Amino acid sequence: MKKKQLIASILAALALSAGSAFASEAPSYDLEEIVIIANADRAAMVTDTVNVKVVSPGKAATIPELLRQTSGLDVQLRTKAGDSQDGTVKLRGFDARRFTVLLDGRPVNMSGVMGGSYVDWTTIPLDMVDKIQIIKGAKAAQYGNTLGGVINIITKIPAAPAGSARVGFGENGRQEYLFNYGAGKDKLSWFVHYNKLREDAFLRNNDFDSEQYGVKFGYDLTPTDKFSLNIAKVNSKRGYIIENKPGNPNYDPRFPISDGETISPSAGGGTAPNPGAYWKKTLNTYDLAWTHTIKDGSIKVSYWNNDEKRQEINYTAAGALSLDRTVVSDQSDGWAVSGEKHAGKHTYSFGGDYKQLRYGYGWYTVKPVGATALYPSQKVDLGGLYFDDTWSINSRWTANAGLRWDQMTGGKDDAGAATMKDVNYSALSPKLNLSFKNNDKTTTFISVNRLWRAPSMAEFYWWSQPFPPGKLGTNTILKPEKGWGYELGVHKRVSDKWNTKVTAFYQDIQDYINFTHQWPFSCYNIDNATVWGFEWENTYKLTDKSQLIFNYTNQHTKKAGVNTTDLLGLAGELDYRPKHK
Repeated sequence: MKKKQLIASILAALALSAGSAFASEAPSYDLEEIVIIANADRAAMVTDTVNVKVVSPGKAATIPELLRQTSGLDVQLRTKAGDSQDGTVKLRGFDARRFTVLLDGRPVNMSGVMGGSYVDWTTIPLDMVDKIQIIKGAKAAQYGNTLGGVINIITKIPAAPAGSARVGFGENGRQEYLFNYGAGKDKLSWFVHYNKLREDAFLRNNDFDSEQYGVKFGYDLTPTDKFSLNIAKVNSKRGYIIENKPGNPNYDPRFPISDGETISPSAGGGTAPNPGAYWKKTLNTYDLAWTHTIKDGSIKVSYWNNDEKRQEINYTAAGALSLDRTVVSDQSDGWAVSGEKHAGKHTYSFGGDYKQLRYGYGWYTVKPVGATALYPSQKVDLGGLYFDDTWSINSRWTANAGLRWDQMTGGKDDAGAATMKDVNYSALSPKLNLSFKNNDKTTTFISVNRLWRAPSMAEFYWWSQPFPPGKLGTNTILKPEKGWGYELGVHKRVSDKWNTKVTAFYQDIQDYINFTHQWPFSCYNIDNATVWGFEWENTYKLTDKSQLIFNYTNQHTKKAGVNTTDLLGLAGELDYRPKHK
């Protein structure tokens, strides 16, 4: 109770500090952008709002490295390349299972079979990125099944001929080769890209090699109809991290101390990787979209498809091949319809989306004794509908009110998956955002929204399994996460050079799903989890061509209801969430 009173006092103080004169600029509560430029374009770098940050990649080689500069985002890499764990990037304290990542509007979060709802950040090279849009929290009705928010990565498609090529070398044998080129003529625009990255092992056996290439087309069918098509392929290989501890017979002092990984699920009882063990995957994706312009608005229809296969190799301690299997790890697809209509002081947005999360039948080339068949145990369908209204009430007030309906259905996808349970969840989530112009330099904004998230593929699977005996969550009902999120902030132009924004947030989640993707894979609801804190963002203009960006994040978490026998992770707070950044 005292904590909620403290948060309320902070929010009230922020609101009262904003002043009370009037202006008529557009609200700034809903979207933040990182615009990426080449060094030659630094003359266009300075902006007059803290919500848009125009940056040069500099030494950053991946998107997580660039996102380190953003308040409210935590980046924790086990390795310098090829890390795709749930917690690589956290948004407002939530891992990849609890926020959405889009690439040109296509979901990047994979189905999550045998590895959580991971995002392979390495396969999105910075050289092909135009800008990154970030919505923190669940305040946008367009995006469902999220707590932390949305990261939308938008790639380049130049109207005039333009391109770049880069070769880079770094520590740990890092090598980068990047090329992209695009152009537009008349009704057609296109963009091609190629990226290769390799790096020697930092942790023992954890070398990485990746290659990506693709093409992007845009075509104006008519003055009111546009068509786009993206096709991409990724080939990557990464060595499994091997346990490396002093006192072990095979300890290698050339590498840091590490716990190592396991190959999941169990392959005949032997899950520990040995020297030379690796996985190699091939991912093919495509997405297409049609956009139709109507009077005072537009309608967009899109479709996306993922096809990923992952080969996993392991050896005995003596070096003999003990495992060679191919897992068809993602066969998901989905579609979305969205529209927008302007009518007087109102802008109406509406739409729906549907995702089929699937994986396929795998096979063994070398099968360990006791290993089971590789078949798709479960399938999940996610659907949603939304409607919202952005209303310019007057020159000082702007309101956004929305409503979203989400549904998840899940069950077995093969007759052999006798233990998989059937689930059907649905919920309505109202959203309310208000923006108030105090004067021509100050804006106050507030957001209240309903939170809802269905279990991920990995959570759904492990909750359904009765093994190992005595695992937490067995014979219980797994509920979706739900709750409320609150946000209040002030954006102020202090001077012609200095812009600042302070945002306080509080998210209260009931039935939080306590799950760690490691043995014994316990998955169950706890009573409550809360995430709260504030972010302070600043931009200061040094010259017409440069600016200083300073951000600070203060973040706290709390969990209640963790089973006393659950020794994986912290009992009273969320794991690996820094309090200061």
